[in-house]
Amino acid sequence: MKLKNKMTRNGTAKSYYSDGKLAIISNYKNGKKHGICKVYLRNGKLRAYGTFLKGKMNGKWKWWREDGKLWQIGNFKDNKKEGYWKIYDKKGKLYSVSKFKDNKKIESV
Repeated sequence: MKLKNKMTRNGTAKSYYSDGKLAIISNYKNGKKHGICKVYLRNGKLRAYGTFLKGKMNGKWKWWREDGKLWQIGNFKDNKKEGYWKIYDKKGKLYSVSKFKDNKKIESV
């Protein structure tokens, strides 16, 4: 008789690059990403920060460039872009603002 492992992931999980550097820290609840997620670049700087709700990206997310400057900020609702998204140029100045609804751009501001 073969037994199946019915454990579901709960708590914090970490993933690493092949060189041992931290790549991702995410939280799980009932086997799905739930809560804060941080993604790191190989240089150790933060690449992305946001939250998951029952396995889907929800709420505000931020991304940074390799030099540490802010790249973009936007909101998700059930893994889809929702609301205003801001993109910054390489110097850190606001480059564009767009409004999304159900993952579709509906307006450029």
